[in-house]
Amino acid sequence: MKLKIKNILLYPLDETLNPRIIKFDESKVNVITGYSQRGKSAIISIIDYCLGSSECDIPVGTIREKVDKFAIYISIGDQSLFLARDCPGNDNKVSDVMYMYDVQGKGDNPSLNTNEWIKEAGRYKTNRDKVKNYLSVKAGFENISINNENQKDDAPASFRDTAAFMFQPQNIIANPTTIFYKTDTFEHLRRLKTLFPLVLGYKSYEILNLESEINILEREEKEKARKLEDLRLQYENWQSDIYEYYSKAINLGLTNADISIESASVNLIKNELKKIVSDVKNNRFFKEGSAVRYSEKLEELDIDRIRFTRELDELRVGLQKIQQFDRSKAEYVENVAVEIDKRLKPVDWFLKQKGTNICPFCDSVSEKAINTLLSLQNESQKNKKVLEASRSESFSFEKEKGDYKEKIRCKEREIIKIDNNIQILRDEDRKNYKKLQDIFEFSGKIEHVLENLDKISPSAQLVIELEKIAEELAGKRKKLRGLKEKFDKEHCLKKVSDAIANYVKILPIENKEQRRVLLDPDVSVGIRIEDTRTKNINFLYKLGSGANHMCFHLATMLGLHEYFLNLPSSGKKNYIPSLLVLDQPSQVYFPEDFKDLQKDNLEKDKKKKISEDIQNTTLIFKACSEFMKNNNFQTQIIILEHASESTWGDDSNIHLVEEWRGSFDQPKTYNALIPRTWFD
Repeated sequence: MKLKIKNILLYPLDETLNPRIIKFDESKVNVITGYSQRGKSAIISIIDYCLGSSECDIPVGTIREKVDKFAIYISIGDQSLFLARDCPGNDNKVSDVMYMYDVQGKGDNPSLNTNEWIKEAGRYKTNRDKVKNYLSVKAGFENISINNENQKDDAPASFRDTAAFMFQPQNIIANPTTIFYKTDTFEHLRRLKTLFPLVLGYKSYEILNLESEINILEREEKEKARKLEDLRLQYENWQSDIYEYYSKAINLGLTNADISIESASVNLIKNELKKIVSDVKNNRFFKEGSAVRYSEKLEELDIDRIRFTRELDELRVGLQKIQQFDRSKAEYVENVAVEIDKRLKPVDWFLKQKGTNICPFCDSVSEKAINTLLSLQNESQKNKKVLEASRSESFSFEKEKGDYKEKIRCKEREIIKIDNNIQILRDEDRKNYKKLQDIFEFSGKIEHVLENLDKISPSAQLVIELEKIAEELAGKRKKLRGLKEKFDKEHCLKKVSDAIANYVKILPIENKEQRRVLLDPDVSVGIRIEDTRTKNINFLYKLGSGANHMCFHLATMLGLHEYFLNLPSSGKKNYIPSLLVLDQPSQVYFPEDFKDLQKDNLEKDKKKKISEDIQNTTLIFKACSEFMKNNNFQTQIIILEHASESTWGDDSNIHLVEEWRGSFDQPKTYNALIPRTWFD
C-alpha cells in the first residue's frame, strides 16, 4: 500500500494563531532532530491517532492544552487525503468523530491550511469506523471474520492492524521482548498473529476463511459433544432406579428376562419395562418361567453381595496399611531424622573454623578429626534430603488414601443397590402384589418413569448433527491441506530473513557475521536469532545489550518493508503502508556532537567512546539511506532524533525536516512541536 505523510497539522485552540504545519519529503529519510521535551515523541501518536486509533497516546499536558485539532495530509497512491480529529484534552475522552477530505476527488482546499475550515467542520465530519473501512479497502483488506461483527474479538482484520509495521516508538525500538508496535496486549498480539501469514504472502484469504470456519465448527462440535455426553451421563444415572422396577416385576412374575445389575444399560432395562407395560395392557399378567427367574435372581444378587463385601474388606485392609505406613513415616521423621539434624548442626560450624592437623597435646599429625567431621557432614546432608522429601508432596500418601476412600465409597454404593433389590424380591407381603389392582398401579408407575426417561434421553437429532459437523470438518480440512500445498511458507520466511540480513550487515551488531534473524509467526510474534556457527536459536532478549536490540529492531523493520515492497513482483499483494517512523534509535548510544572531539581536555577513553557512539549512530542513518536506494525510494522513513545533522553528514537521501532546539527565553531561537508564539 503506497501511503506517505505530506504534512502534519496542529490547529490551535486560540483561533487568532496560525496552524502548526510540518512538511515532509515523500521520497527521502525525513529527520526531525532536537532537544528532549520538544514534542518529538508525540509525532508517532499524532499520526496513529489521525489514522483511526481507538486510543489517543498523545502526551497530556502542554500539547493537549494548546491544540484544538490534529490532522495529517497523506498521499495514497495518486490520491491525496486530509484526516483530522478533535484533541481529547487531558481527560482522555476520545471521540469517534473524524474529519476527512478527499483532495483528489474534490480539488485542492486552501482553507485546510488555516483555521477557516473548522468553522464549517460539519461538512468534513465522518466517524472512525468509516475512515478505518476506507483505508482498509485502499489497502486491499477483506472481511476475514466469519462470526458476528459485533463481537470485538472477531472483528475483521483491517488497515489498523498494519500499525505494527509502521511505528517504532521510543519504548519499543530497543525493547528486548516486544518488537512490534502495540503488541503488549493479548488482543493486539492475537490479531497480528492472524494477520502475519497474510501479509507475508504464505496464506491467502481463502485459507484464512477456511481456518476461521474450521475453528467455529470445531467449537460447535465440542459443545454439542459435551451436551450429548452430559445427557448420556444423566440418562445412565437412572440405571439403579429403574433396575428396582425390574426387580419388582420379577417379584410380581411379570418378566423372566435375565438382566445383570452390573452390566445392564438403561436402554436394555427400559425396553424390558416397556414390554411389561404392553403385556399388562393386553392382560398378560404372568410370564412362564418368572418363578424360576425370581429364585435365580435372588441367588445371583446374594452371590454378588458376598463378592462385593469381600472386595470391600480388601479395600479397608489396604487403606489401613497405607494409613499405618503414613504414621510410621511421620514418627520416623519426628523421632529420628529431626533428632539427627539437631545433633549434626555443630558439624558445619567446626568445618568453618581455621585449624591444623596437629594434636595440641602430643604434636602428632592426624587427619582423623577432619575425616570424621566430613563423614558426619555427609550424613547430615543425607538426613537433610530425607527431611526435605518428607515435606514434599511426592513423599505423601494423601493421593493413595484418597483413591482407597473413593473405591470404598463406590463399593458401598454397589452393596446398597444390591440390598435394595434383594429387599424388593424378599418382600414377605407378596400376596398383596398378586392383586390385579396392584399390578395395574405398578404398570402405571413404570409408564410414568418411562415418560421421564424419554424426556432426558440423548437426542438422535444431536447425534445426526454431530455426524454432519464431522463430515463438514473432514471436507474443509482436506481442502485446507490442498490450498496450503500451493503456498511455500518456508520459502517466504527465508526471503524475509535474507532481506533482514542485508541490514544486519550494515548495523553495528556484535558478532553479526554469525547472526541470522528468524521470523516465524506460528512459533512467535517476534524475532529469534540463530547463531549460524553453532546453530543455536535464541529469543532477542537473551542476546543482551540495548544497542544489539535496537539494531535487530531496525534491521527487521527495514528487511520486512523491503520484503513487502517486492511482494507484487511475485504476484502477491502488499497490504502494508510504505511508511516507517522511528523514534530515537540512537538512544542506546547517546552521542554528543562532533565538536566535542576537538576539546583538548577531553579524556582519551571518553573521546574514543564518543567517536564510537557517533560512528554507530551514523550507521543507523546509513542503513536507512541504503534501504531507500535499494528500494527506489518507494518507502517514506521519518526519524525523530536527538542526534544533530552532523551525524549523517551530507547524505542526499536524508532530509532535515526541522531542528527543535533553542531557548524558550529567546523566542527567535526556540523551535518545537508547539510554536513559541502559542505561549504568548
